[in-house]
Amino acid sequence: MKSLVRIVLLVVILGGIALFVISRQNNTSLSASTIDLSVDCSDVENVLVTSTVNVAVHNLSTRSHKDISVKIVAFDAAGTMLKEKYTTFSRTLDPKSIFDKPVTLPAETKRCDCKIVSSHPVD
Repeated sequence: MKSLVRIVLLVVILGGIALFVISRQNNTSLSASTIDLSVDCSDVENVLVTSTVNVAVHNLSTRSHKDISVKIVAFDAAGTMLKEKYTTFSRTLDPKSIFDKPVTLPAETKRCDCKIVSSHPVD
């Protein structure tokens, strides 16, 4: 009986660690309000005085979301963090749809990481 409890506990712990690692690689949060969403900010355009990134939020679920907040972190070519910025999509994102908008970053920006911080699901 003790060995069965230990095996179940080990499986639960390993499963939690796997979920955590996968969520970090996909830039998603495991909170109930944001698990339906994914975000992409890989499209960085460099202009002379600034850089612009197109932040696209994808709703993967069958419920709507509103007030979606996204954290964007800009990096230069050496991988040094340049700026951390937050943007909010105040409109309602319908099920299985996409919102995107441009965000201005420092001119030295070569890549950025983004993460959904919060949202409010609408049932």
